[in-house]
Amino acid sequence: MRITIATRIFLALTLVTFVILGSSAVATRWTFEQGFLEYVGEQEAATIGNVAAALEELYRNEGSLASLAGNQRRWNDLFRMNSGRSAGREHAREPGPGARPGAGPGRPGPPPRDPLELGRRIALTDSDGVPIVGEPPGVGETTSTAVTIDGVAVGYIVLAPGMNLMDDLDERFARKQGRSILIIAGAGLVAAAIMAALLAQQLTRPVRALAKGTHAVAAGKYETRIAAQRNDELGDLARDFNQLAEYLERDRTSRQQWVADIAHELRTPLSVLHGELSAIEDGVRTFDAASQQSLKAEVNRLVGLVGELHHLSVLDEQGLDDQREIVDVVAVLHGMLDRARSRLLNNGIQLKQNLPAKSVTVSADVLKLEQLFSNLIENTLRYTDTPGTLTVTCRLDQQFVSIEFADSAPGVPDSALPRLFDRLFRVDSSRSRATGGSGLGLSICKAIVEAHGGTITALHSTQGGLTVRMQLPVVNRIVS
Repeated sequence: MRITIATRIFLALTLVTFVILGSSAVATRWTFEQGFLEYVGEQEAATIGNVAAALEELYRNEGSLASLAGNQRRWNDLFRMNSGRSAGREHAREPGPGARPGAGPGRPGPPPRDPLELGRRIALTDSDGVPIVGEPPGVGETTSTAVTIDGVAVGYIVLAPGMNLMDDLDERFARKQGRSILIIAGAGLVAAAIMAALLAQQLTRPVRALAKGTHAVAAGKYETRIAAQRNDELGDLARDFNQLAEYLERDRTSRQQWVADIAHELRTPLSVLHGELSAIEDGVRTFDAASQQSLKAEVNRLVGLVGELHHLSVLDEQGLDDQREIVDVVAVLHGMLDRARSRLLNNGIQLKQNLPAKSVTVSADVLKLEQLFSNLIENTLRYTDTPGTLTVTCRLDQQFVSIEFADSAPGVPDSALPRLFDRLFRVDSSRSRATGGSGLGLSICKAIVEAHGGTITALHSTQGGLTVRMQLPVVNRIVS
């Protein structure tokens, strides 16, 4: 059976409340019983003390306790007048407006209640222990309180144990307290259950929202977002979910655009090939050296495009494949520029370079570095107007080596700068397919630089064209 988190929280809180209430009830009953027995003992001691004081006064007035011998009524009156908290009050208090008839000065009021039944358990003996008045104690442990005159015991107040009385009090107390505890515990459990249900709903609301959002994203609804207003772990989880959904949505859009761009790139040379072959097949055009060259050019374009796509996918999946070694990036850059110098001049582009005299070592794949620099040179050759200029600069920047390729006009609009490294992206005004580019060169450059742990950005060139700036982490510097 499936148990939801809300149900688990509800049951856990209810169980904890039940345990706390049960423990509190047991502890409360035990402490109350102990306190009640102490209270009973104090009341008994107070009553015996008052009776002893009254007997001492009687002895001083009459010279003995003989007047109480066999006089149960007088003994009962003396006990009632001095028992408990009412001792000494009945005869000292003037009757008020609401006093019962028959109660007034010189006339005793109604007898006080005797819940402890002391009158049945108390007796008076003389100094030798001979009973004077009262019911003699039965078998069992008794307590004696001396009635003293000038330090001499003239009698003893004997109190029999109240075991049956305590049992009756305990039984009545247990029944009453048991009913009270059950009522309080029941009300507490109901209140706790309601609060636990509300709390469980409150705590699991973001979890349910997250589950609902997860199901939506799993169904392909990447635009789904959930509220992330909480400032706790659940709020962090909601924000992470929204970030993941945004990434998936952006990835899907990029993937769809990527597929559409590839299809568009492949469609053009395939359409040209199809048209050329149809024209030759229909006899509209003869298969000569010119048509053969045209067909070969389109096939080469397809081969180059497919090769670059494959190379880019390998970089994305495998990175550098652990082919790195410690190399001098300045030496690699010198070699690439020396080999490209004549080609640049033949295309009307002047090469300027500002490279350090010191060697700068990086951990890199030499072939990938050469491809990086070659792609940037090709980018200048394809898109820079002639006569033009390419300036290559290399300098140390703290723990990185900064390399810049800056060419002359035409430039790139501000809106196009952030997208120059997107796959198959071209700037329509100057970066067209007619120049032979596939739109993957700068994307490959970005993949190579990032695989080396560096960064690459596109900026406006001070010469009117484009500046591509790269930063690669330096291993160490070697003075040549």
